[in-house]
Order: sequence, then structure tokens, then C-alpha cells
Amino acid sequence: MSLGLPVNEIRAVLLADRWHEVEGASFTLDAYEFFEGETAIAKGDGHVVSEAGFMFRETGGMIVAGPLSSILAVRIPRAVR
Repeated sequence: MSLGLPVNEIRAVLLADRWHEVEGASFTLDAYEFFEGETAIAKGDGHVVSEAGFMFRETGGMIVAGPLSSILAVRIPRAVR
């Protein structure tokens, strides 16, 4: 069984501080890495450290990003099948 959360329909994300409203379909998942210019700078044992992460734009334009493990819940406008 899968919860099948439709990423493009996520409208709010619950992080440790509060619910964050997602502007449009801006929520996305990808590798979570820190860069300085074109160079990845978060390294461990000489290798770039990355993990699953998220990013979205809040209403008003602020970008919120972090590791996927920091999301406590999401809100979508319809029932999940």
C-alpha cells in the first residue's frame, strides 16, 4: 500500500515551528545539498553529503528548504486514494 501523496497538490507543510503555506505547485523533492557557487560544500570524509530534501516557495516569495525528514505532515486539497 502507498499513500500516494500528489506532490504538485501539496498546499501546506508542517515543520517543527508551524504550518507553512505553499505557493502554487512550487513544492519539489530532490537531493538536499549546500553549494557555494557551482561547488557542493557540505562534505563528509571528503565526499559530498546529500540526502532527500524538499523546497517550496511560501506565499510572499520566501523559499523554504530542508531535509525530507524534517516534514511532520502535509496538507492537500483532496482525499488520498
